[in-house]
Amino acid sequence: MVEKFVHHERETLKKAIPFRNYIAIGLGVIVGVGWVIMSGQFLEDGGPLGAMIAFALGGLLLLSVGTCYAEMTSSLPLAGGELSFAYKAFGSLMAFIIAWMLALGYISITPFETIAIGQLLETLIPAIASDALYHVDLGNEPERVALSTILPGLLVGVYLIWLNYKGAKNSAKFQLFVVYGMVACTVIFTVAALFKGDISNLQPLFAGTEDYSSQWAAAPAAIVSVLVVVPFFMAGFDAIPQAAEESGTSMQPRQLGIAILVSIVTGAFFYVLIILAVAMAMPWTISSKLPMTTSAVFEEAFGFAWAAKLVIFTALLGLITTLNGMYIASSRVLFSMARGGLLPHWFAEVHPLHHTPKNAMLFVGVISLLGPFVGKSALTPIVNCASLVFTIAMAITCASTIRLRSLAPGLERPFRAPTPLIYLGMLVAIVLISLMVLPQSPGQLGNLEFTISGIWFLLGLPLFFWRQYQHPVPKDERDYLILGDYR
Repeated sequence: MVEKFVHHERETLKKAIPFRNYIAIGLGVIVGVGWVIMSGQFLEDGGPLGAMIAFALGGLLLLSVGTCYAEMTSSLPLAGGELSFAYKAFGSLMAFIIAWMLALGYISITPFETIAIGQLLETLIPAIASDALYHVDLGNEPERVALSTILPGLLVGVYLIWLNYKGAKNSAKFQLFVVYGMVACTVIFTVAALFKGDISNLQPLFAGTEDYSSQWAAAPAAIVSVLVVVPFFMAGFDAIPQAAEESGTSMQPRQLGIAILVSIVTGAFFYVLIILAVAMAMPWTISSKLPMTTSAVFEEAFGFAWAAKLVIFTALLGLITTLNGMYIASSRVLFSMARGGLLPHWFAEVHPLHHTPKNAMLFVGVISLLGPFVGKSALTPIVNCASLVFTIAMAITCASTIRLRSLAPGLERPFRAPTPLIYLGMLVAIVLISLMVLPQSPGQLGNLEFTISGIWFLLGLPLFFWRQYQHPVPKDERDYLILGDYR
């Protein structure tokens, strides 16, 4: 028997996050830890100038996507971001699909971060490493799980869960504090590398060449080989729209759009600076072969053990900011879906004192705390799906921007993107998706990633239709629940 829809009051979140904290949310997720692990690969694939141009160019291209996010977020500053964009442009089903896929992307990253915190802390302080409790063997090299890999992630995870549970203001303030520390540490070790390094170490400027006369001919291939992975390392600005509803009362909606663009520009600059510093420290043809290149060059080239440790510590801060940003984003996606009648209402319950999505936050938190017990090898394929999910979200956001220009011309747009840029953003998103799905593409995902994404998608559709059957919500009611005053 179909139950009559029971009206729920539209839950709202506390407006408490200021402008600079939004930049910290976006930048904190963008920076992460990939720059420590992958800098050698960037140099090996593109060479110093090739890799730097790739990140600069990639940042510029992502700005076109970012302008779509900026327009939509300032126009519809609602929890869940892409959910509200897609709902207003395409309706309930598209909104559910994109939010459901984003939930997979955001939630799957959280346990991966709690795992990495313990492993990175062991690298920073080898003396804390303890004997293995057990190993996780999924056909590759067995992965060691020990108290020293479990406890750090659990402690940081529990603290961040508590912080987010207590209020968005607290978690956003913590994010800003850690990002400030991350920037300060980065300035110290990059200045050391730039002053002690030698510009001659940048030669050859591009990978795939042996002498100066031929290197410019190799430039295009070198740049493209790094460019294809840039969007995956620059993802993170999309966390800002998830918390847009909580912008402080003194903050203008246009500033949400500006925060998105600033985080993209700052993130691209960060990667360019890191590549330059690492390449100048010692000949990159040698340093690119070192494990954890960004850290190793300081000890190999200058004997600066302190700088090598500082790099690892900075990476640890990056892991923490990414985890905190993913807690914010994932809990808001679940909250917004439930508030709109697309998931059980339990996820939409708000703490009466702290005005946070308490159940959604606890649900994500519990999943994240399981990570250190299962090891990263068990989660890697799921995390890899996030690249595809986020890129599809980019495409749908760009498509929503284009569609609403004609469907809702009267919608107030505090940040209005130049029309050519929103079409460029759509093109960039399509190209990125193509790079991940087309055979023989440098960024093609494996069959396992496609299988996981497909299963998650197919699980979601029956849930969507079943909920609509069991708890039908009139359109005007759903418009209000999802869009509030922006319907």
